[in-house]
Amino acid sequence: MKVICYICAMAFAGAAFAQDNMVEGRPMTSAEMGIMQDTPPNRTIDISAWDKGPDNRWAFQHISEFLHVANISRGSGPAAPLALALQDLSDLQFDGLDGQPMTVADMLVRTYTDGFLVMQDGDIVFEKYFNGMTPNTRHLLMSVSKSVTGTLAGILVNDGRLNPTALVTDYIPEMESAPGFGDATVRQVLDMTTAIVFSEDYADPDAEVVAHEATTAWRGENVPMAQEGVYAFATTIAKDASRPHGQQFHYASINTDVLGWLIERASGQRFADYMSAAIWSQLGADHDGQITVDYKGAAAANGGFVLTLRDLARFSQMVLDDGFYNGRQIVPSGWIDDIRFNGNNAAWQPTSYSSIWPDGFYRNQWYVTKDDHGSFFAVGVNGQHIWINPTTRTAIVKFSSLPVSADKENIALGWAAMDAIARSFEK
Repeated sequence: MKVICYICAMAFAGAAFAQDNMVEGRPMTSAEMGIMQDTPPNRTIDISAWDKGPDNRWAFQHISEFLHVANISRGSGPAAPLALALQDLSDLQFDGLDGQPMTVADMLVRTYTDGFLVMQDGDIVFEKYFNGMTPNTRHLLMSVSKSVTGTLAGILVNDGRLNPTALVTDYIPEMESAPGFGDATVRQVLDMTTAIVFSEDYADPDAEVVAHEATTAWRGENVPMAQEGVYAFATTIAKDASRPHGQQFHYASINTDVLGWLIERASGQRFADYMSAAIWSQLGADHDGQITVDYKGAAAANGGFVLTLRDLARFSQMVLDDGFYNGRQIVPSGWIDDIRFNGNNAAWQPTSYSSIWPDGFYRNQWYVTKDDHGSFFAVGVNGQHIWINPTTRTAIVKFSSLPVSADKENIALGWAAMDAIARSFEK
């Protein structure tokens, strides 16, 4: 079995394990900290920093109470049954920090897990909830949303309504004078190889991502740019003159919101309505989904999906099964193949990911490892994950509320644990 030291390979300094708000060796729950508990609450969340600890312990499970959301209807059909074949994976060990053995149970505590579910060969084999979360609780996906959005786009590509080789301006004429996206193709948006000036440094108040979050209505109404909306913001993004489009993978969340705009133009529907019609009402979900929207109603396709753990597991199983789930082909199998096999490794090489997965790539908003099991994954800040291992037919989903957004050390710890879990089912 091939073992990868994810944390060592990335050489992350990471964020130290927070000692504040701890009790009995574990993070305190939002209820234990008294966040939004009283009537009226004595301890409320900070709307300018609700996605940071400790407020996110409450906020990630209550998004619709303080942000605008659009509903994603599950339709009227029955929920797709989820078979149980439970086994206790808590004591499964893997190489953790500094190469020292760590158990899955310890990882779940250390990484501020809210919900964790393992599907193997279509059955739930392990399911845990923390911090007051339940199977009926929706949770923010953060940038796992990007991979959901990229999967949705594949339906439009397959039926010919969205052409990956076309220019963005063929669908969005408003982009013709946009410096960053005016000459970019749909494919370059899908694979984040647009040569745009966009910093994703959450700690830098001058980074483009900070203004981006304001335009998605994630920071309240009384901040600059909030009323302009995310689509208007996308037209202002500058182009990096040092490189052409298509040359290098450069992670920039605004790409996914442009993709959301492309989906709306190609489908002729609002994002949430098309998501409902094309995937969510076909999946047999237990619950309606949600997605946050800006003050003009545009969806935050880059990070705003809000779903239950089991419904995200259903979605992940659908992707594992080449787009087939609930007795129907929901996403074209060719699109899943395109994600897994058609990426640009040369564009991946300049990134830090190449130190872990040298043969990997980023395709259609998914990370593809090209490891010996063909694993691919979705990841979001504060510890959100989908991990798919086609060899052992394992799909793993994880919701977390890490106090630091880009806690690279603990995110890599999650990768190591999920990889070990998936490999443990190898025959």
